[in-house]
Amino acid sequence: MARKKQPPLPKFVVTIIEKFEDFLDWIAPVVDWVGDKAEQIKAASDALPPPSQKWVKNRRIDTRNATVTIFLFFLAVMTALAMYLPNRPTYSELEQRELTKFPKPTVMEVLDGTFFNNVNTWFADTFPYREQFLSAHSTLESFYGFRGKSIEGEVVIGDEIPDGTEEQTPQKPKPVAKPQPEPEPEQSAAPAASSEQETTPQPEQKPEEQQPEEKPEQKPESNKPKPPKTNNGQSDEFSDAETLGALYLNKNTAYEYYNFVRETADNYISMVNQAAKNLKGKAKVYDIVIPTSMQICVPEKTRKKLNTSDQAAAIEYLYKEMSDDVTTVNLMDTMMAHQQEKEYLYFRTDHHWTALGAYYAYEQFAPAAGRKAAPLSSFEEHIFEGFLGSFYRQLNQNKAMANKPDTVYAYAPKSASKITITTTEGKEQKYDIIRNADEMSDNLKYLTFIAGDNPWSVMENPKFSDGSSILLVKESFGNCFAPYLVESYQYVYVVDYRYINDIDSRKLAELVDAYHIQDVLFLNNISATREDSLVNQMTRFVG
Repeated sequence: MARKKQPPLPKFVVTIIEKFEDFLDWIAPVVDWVGDKAEQIKAASDALPPPSQKWVKNRRIDTRNATVTIFLFFLAVMTALAMYLPNRPTYSELEQRELTKFPKPTVMEVLDGTFFNNVNTWFADTFPYREQFLSAHSTLESFYGFRGKSIEGEVVIGDEIPDGTEEQTPQKPKPVAKPQPEPEPEQSAAPAASSEQETTPQPEQKPEEQQPEEKPEQKPESNKPKPPKTNNGQSDEFSDAETLGALYLNKNTAYEYYNFVRETADNYISMVNQAAKNLKGKAKVYDIVIPTSMQICVPEKTRKKLNTSDQAAAIEYLYKEMSDDVTTVNLMDTMMAHQQEKEYLYFRTDHHWTALGAYYAYEQFAPAAGRKAAPLSSFEEHIFEGFLGSFYRQLNQNKAMANKPDTVYAYAPKSASKITITTTEGKEQKYDIIRNADEMSDNLKYLTFIAGDNPWSVMENPKFSDGSSILLVKESFGNCFAPYLVESYQYVYVVDYRYINDIDSRKLAELVDAYHIQDVLFLNNISATREDSLVNQMTRFVG
């Protein structure tokens, strides 16, 4: 059988083969020349005598001396920079706090070493260009991807919360290892009080563009405008979340841990009861403990897998132990109900609640105080984009948060526009109740409310002439709450118990007498009731 003739190769293939053969012919001499040179160099090297021990030792000494010299020069430069006192910062814009002040020496503190420890703290906290170094460190870390092992704060197990049926011995919180929850995605046919954020994430929309879900036989609503039906991009999935120390991070949203501390809670109760006792016959005392986003926004099934105390049970305990002279306002049901509607109640990148969450608290407080709550539509809305708060800073400028910043909604009363504040230096100044936050940096936009934290502030509504007055005793959660009170009282006094002693030594009862105050409201987020330092400051103010 004749063999089948193979078809000829295409012309361009033949050309390529020929060119490749030409290349091999050209490169062969080059390869030979390189090989010959390598052999010559090796032979010359082998012919050289080995270096003497003295030469090797001197070479090592020279290298070591050069290294030490460079290190000492760098150390000298950094020391000179650090010791240049005028260059030391006093305020951290990144962390939004006053930095440690140089301690005043006392004989006892010098002898027991406390003074020198405080100097070390001051030195580290006020190092020149500290924020630039932190920012550079964060940038370098970002090249390594998601920092899943990052720890922020110390997670502790809270004391058991008494249910009122038995007496329990208070215990100090104990540090525990970082919990490793494995939360599963929550699924439910209908929203329940303990299962928030379980719906499928919706496409990104501005809050004012979203419409509330239609419901059959919906009752007509009041004249207040529709609140933003959005969680502002907050993740609804909890399966991929991680625990970072004292913060629970879920993608671009963080939540602060809460641990119930029995002894501190009892001290808070005693403080409020003492205030009511001191003011009996003079003013009515009210107390609001604000739940944080951990309780309201994280599903119950997930919270149970974390070492965080039940805020609902803690608030119930606090209120149950307060005297009959204290009127308490429990926000838990109200906040949970609005959370089911996916309303924007808490920031994602910051530990505060939003002005909308604060409005629902005001709406519940006003009737309890015998006042009428003004509708939200009676306030002027301001919107400030691009807020990156305390969680963002605590998590070393988290990239996911930076890509999805918060929006600050502020509601200014129309009856009054100015607030008179007294600074920690004792200077009196006037500001807008709601300032233009567009002029502020991204991490300071919460300062739009009542000019931030100041020892003493006063607002007056000229439309009232009944002499009605209230003293709001608060920490920073009260800043976005205070403007609403202007539409219910003629005089609104605001005291920040953390700073009032800087300018005024008078106690609560003395201020009530001096300004003829009728109502006193203690407004604190629940974390304040577990902090010894804060409760002690409140106790000193109450007297």
